[in-house]
Amino acid sequence: MIEIQMTEGYGSPLLFCDVCGERITEAGKAAVVYDNFRNDGERVKILYTHKGNIDGKTCHHEAELIIRSGGGTPGWQELKRYLTDLAHNVGFPASAMVEYDK
Repeated sequence: MIEIQMTEGYGSPLLFCDVCGERITEAGKAAVVYDNFRNDGERVKILYTHKGNIDGKTCHHEAELIIRSGGGTPGWQELKRYLTDLAHNVGFPASAMVEYDK
C-alpha cells in the first residue's frame, strides 16, 4: 500500500507490503501480485509484496494464496518493471523524471 508518512512536518510517500505490513525499501526485492488472465479492459486490485523468499519473508507466496483463495490465478511483476510501466502509462517516462528531478 502506498501511504504518506509525516517526517519532520513533511509528507513522504512510502510503500508498505500488503501482506506483512512492513515497509518495502528495495524495488528489486518487491513484487506486484494480481489476479491474472482477466478480460481485456477489466481492472484488478493489486498487492504490493516482498518478492519471493527474500530475507526470510514469504509475502509473495502468501499474496498468491490470497488470489487463489478468491478463485483467481495469480500473476506478478517485479516492482521495478511495474513502476516503469506505470510511469510510462501516466505520461511520466524516465527521461522526463530526470528533467523533473533537476
